[in-house]
Amino acid sequence: MAPVKKQNHFVFLTVAADGLAVVAGFLLTYLLRFVWGVIPKSHVPPLDVYAQALLVVVPVYIAMFRAYGLYQAHRHVRRIEEIFLVVKAVTFSIVILMAVTFFYRELTYSRVYLLLMWAVSVLTVSLARYFLIQWEYLRKRRKNEITRVLMIGGNRNARQIVRWARNNAHYGQEVIGVLVREPELVGKHFEGAPIVGVCAQWESFISHLKPEKVVLVDPAFTRVEITELVALCEEQWIEFKLAADFFGLMTRNVDVDYISTVPLLGFRALPLDDFWCRSLKRAFDLVVTSAIFLATFPVWLAVMAAIKLDDGGPLFYRQERIGRDLEGFEVFKFRTMRVDAEKETGPVWAKPNDARRTRIGYFLRRWNLDELPQLLNVLAGQMSLVGPRPERPHFIEKFRGQIPRYMTRHKVKSGLTGWAQVNGFRGSTSITERLKYDLYYMENWSLLFDIEILFMTFAAFRNAY
Repeated sequence: MAPVKKQNHFVFLTVAADGLAVVAGFLLTYLLRFVWGVIPKSHVPPLDVYAQALLVVVPVYIAMFRAYGLYQAHRHVRRIEEIFLVVKAVTFSIVILMAVTFFYRELTYSRVYLLLMWAVSVLTVSLARYFLIQWEYLRKRRKNEITRVLMIGGNRNARQIVRWARNNAHYGQEVIGVLVREPELVGKHFEGAPIVGVCAQWESFISHLKPEKVVLVDPAFTRVEITELVALCEEQWIEFKLAADFFGLMTRNVDVDYISTVPLLGFRALPLDDFWCRSLKRAFDLVVTSAIFLATFPVWLAVMAAIKLDDGGPLFYRQERIGRDLEGFEVFKFRTMRVDAEKETGPVWAKPNDARRTRIGYFLRRWNLDELPQLLNVLAGQMSLVGPRPERPHFIEKFRGQIPRYMTRHKVKSGLTGWAQVNGFRGSTSITERLKYDLYYMENWSLLFDIEILFMTFAAFRNAY
């Protein structure tokens, strides 16, 4: 079976699984609403009449799933990201179906039914997709249909791809070899994948290993070499991928514009450049922050009492940070360090076993409780719940000349938590890697993405010290 046919086969199975999951969700919702009496009702419509709506419901769901890219054969997303894409698609499907009910008068469909179906269909579709992916993975393993990948280059991008292939085996990609620049590394391993040769020998290794996919991540390849590599891959029916690494930083936010017949590459506007998106995010911040503040107020009182009992010093710590449009503001934190913590060292990041911490400070930083007062910054409009973490002026001046695109992160409001932080990039971790996550968030922002990050924050304790 040709690769395209394999892809189409899996997409067809996914569409069929989604359709069955939607029907199952529809019927389960009917049972919950009208048969099992989960929600009180005054009238029970006949199932056969109600089920006629499936002629509209299923196509609407499938269309929205397609609109959100859930039928792309080469989607490389984490399962949690896929679930949130399903939530987005189901949400808009329900909104469309609610709008349809205002115009269809032959039978009045319960709004409560549609809201209940939202929750049930998210569950049924997510479960169906999970089991389908697991089945496809087992089938590929049994029939040895693993995509054999040859990696040309041994930099950090290659490291991330090799790790991803190992940690996401259900996608069926296996790195069979890595080519590097250093001859002395041949015979060793790169994140568990064998280093089989040097980059200059790429032609002989493609012929010898016969990979199904070649990924070029080595930025030292010349235009002539890339052209020859692409031509060889096409000739031998091998899928070719090139790491689009602009100035050392990945971006998906590239747009093509034309002046006359000349194509020009540039960056698209960010989602949060749009007034309505910013307004939606601000409204979300105000509602959720107010709720969190009220729910955690007893925690505030307990923390403030503990700080006073610990060393009797100030409760809060204020520090200048730089936010959106390079505007400065004072960020609030519960004090976790000695009063004179930076008297001798100057501005430095916290580190493991930091001697400057107070006794209660270790506990507060370990569980992220020291960040709670920044809810006041969010309410004041200086920060958002989610966004790139605000940095101190000292570090901004240090990094702006060292790291390309570093200043781009100041185009959106700083956040109490962020995509980089929930992935472990905080404190004295790599600024370049942290920036990649910040840029990804900015370029792919959505309200559901914010919600996903907030949920992940509750379990994000890596590098919290």
